[in-house]
Formats: sequence, C-alpha cells, structure tokens
Amino acid sequence: MASVFKSFIASSVMTLLCFSLCFYPFALAQDSGTATFNTPPYVPSKCYGYEDRGVMIAAASEGIFNNGEACGRYYQVTCVSGTNEGTPFPCLVSGSVVVMITDLCPPDSCRGTIDLSQEAFASIADPNSGVINISYQQ
Repeated sequence: MASVFKSFIASSVMTLLCFSLCFYPFALAQDSGTATFNTPPYVPSKCYGYEDRGVMIAAASEGIFNNGEACGRYYQVTCVSGTNEGTPFPCLVSGSVVVMITDLCPPDSCRGTIDLSQEAFASIADPNSGVINISYQQ
C-alpha cells in the first residue's frame, strides 16, 4: 500500500512539474514599464508615413522599436497602477488594450516605454494621470 501511495505522489509531482515548466515561458513573457499618450494627428509615423493605421496604435521607445523591427507588431498593454504623477488610481476596469506599433517615440522627448494613442490610453486609464505603470507583452 505504501509503495502505491509513493508512486502516486511521485507521479503527481512529476505531472505538476511538467505542467509548470510548460507555462513558465508565458509567465516571463510580460515586461513592465510606463505608458504615456499622444494626441492626433498620428501621421506621419516612422513605420507607415502618411498611411492611417487607426487609433489603437502606439509609438515604441527605442528598446522596443529596435530599428523598426517592431513596426506592425501587436502588444497587449495592461494598466498596473499610477505613478504618483496625477491621478492616484488611474486604471479602469477594462485594464488592457491591444495596440499596433506604428511609430518611434522620439528618444529626446519620450517619457514612457510605450506612448499610446490618446484613445488606447483612455480605454485602460484616466487620461488625467498622464503616465501609468504597465505590463506589456507581444
């Protein structure tokens, strides 16, 4: 009876370990940073010139932009908290938005990791906050 129990426990531990390792990369896939927003017009953009790509878009900081490799990529951006610059609890219930990278946030004036369109920012946080802490993933 004891050997059956030990075998069951060992099997359960191995199953849990395999399951955990399968999802481990997804847990690491999210990065953290800050988001700001810009206002229309959103053209011209570094990626698409004068081609309108809608309003659920964003400009990426240099680290994400990576010499244009981020153009057209979609990122899920989630409001995590305020930055104590403005509204103390800015996150809305919706909390997350998916945006396409269409532009480079100018390095000399970029205040965030991702510079969302005004519409994208307003869908996850109070625009009066100006800057929010975020998690994001491609």
